[in-house]
Amino acid sequence: MNKSILAKIKHLLQGLLLGIILFGILAGSLFLWWAVRPSNYQVNSHLVYTNEVYVTNGRHNANTDLIFWNGYYYFIYANQPGNQGSTTTFLSVNRGNGLHNMTEIMQLRVPGEDIRDPKFAVIKNQIFIYYLKNSGFIAVPYGTAYLNSSDGVTWSTPADLPGMAGWCLWRPRTIDNVTWYCSVYKNDQTDCSLFSTADGVTWTFVSKIASGIGISEDELTFLSDGRMLVSIRNERNPATAIGDVNAGTLIAIANPPYTSWNVTLEKLTKLDGPCLFNIYDTSKGAMRYFAVGRFQPEVDNMLTAMGSVFAKKRTSLFEFINLDSTPALQYISDLPSSGDSTYEGVVIEGGRVYITYYTNDITKDPAWLLGMLLPSDIMLTNMSVASLLDAADHPLAPNIVLPWDNYIIVASNAAFIIIVIFLIARKHSRK
Repeated sequence: MNKSILAKIKHLLQGLLLGIILFGILAGSLFLWWAVRPSNYQVNSHLVYTNEVYVTNGRHNANTDLIFWNGYYYFIYANQPGNQGSTTTFLSVNRGNGLHNMTEIMQLRVPGEDIRDPKFAVIKNQIFIYYLKNSGFIAVPYGTAYLNSSDGVTWSTPADLPGMAGWCLWRPRTIDNVTWYCSVYKNDQTDCSLFSTADGVTWTFVSKIASGIGISEDELTFLSDGRMLVSIRNERNPATAIGDVNAGTLIAIANPPYTSWNVTLEKLTKLDGPCLFNIYDTSKGAMRYFAVGRFQPEVDNMLTAMGSVFAKKRTSLFEFINLDSTPALQYISDLPSSGDSTYEGVVIEGGRVYITYYTNDITKDPAWLLGMLLPSDIMLTNMSVASLLDAADHPLAPNIVLPWDNYIIVASNAAFIIIVIFLIARKHSRK
């Protein structure tokens, strides 16, 4: 091999090494800033609440649900090494006669696979746990399994839902204790459909709610007039690391028998990990409809479009409004949260609203990308119903800003890289 070829290979390797070093400086400076910047979530001053760390163990705890049935609370969460799929992930099922008197009664695992997104339901005097199965590093669940119990102590053997291969259930609900409904998304995220059941095991297709690209994590509730409302996470376009300017939440409403749907795209937030709940407001003589789910306070059309892994995230409270005209979500408040966060359980009892959710360290504000790798804790929020209604009557303006700090770091690093390249090129030009 002649000297000129060796010199070219040398220069190529030097350039590759320089590129790796410079990229490492850029990525490292961003990750360092994300790891230390203080959190600036905003909580509505009208909320009267307490907030505490409910589960902490150094792992990435996530995907909670909470229910009260037959005198006992049931709480479930995913114990993970990170947000990614992992064969070490298990679901911790807990039971107790008080929220601070819980005992782990079971650990659910799928040998050789990931397991996530558990949901409780009470159907025909039995408590059910539905959960999603996932194979591989990327969290794209491919189907639903279940187990049930008539006393909360002795449980059936976990099994896949018969006839539901490829469908991912969220949280079943009923309006008459005869028929239970669940909005269900297809594992390829192209279809959200409504299914019904009388026993929690055998599910029947009712209607297609919406179709498209990036449809997942759908949650339903019933309106006081019998209509059904469904919230659907929607990426709109194939998901990318920088998000999607067209992403948002699909709000679908149908009259009984729930076969014809009016669907509206709400772009205030992409309501990942939603939990919907209703509260009767005696002062207004009307039912009000709430959601808790993910909110992104940093949005632009470049690196932090809706759903971007480079943006901050929050667990936040919303109210569904304009349900007789153009349905929309109204932001109310954040809950103390940052980084990788949301996936809640809600119990309303004795004039209190109890909410479980997960979050990274709330004193810091990592971007979602870093948050998915860091440990996360389960939080328990305890607020009065009256204060939630008061906060909903005095909602905060959503604090949506441009990610100036990210761009300052990127611009500073870009300037440094340009100077280095210029100096190297100048040195070589003199030879």
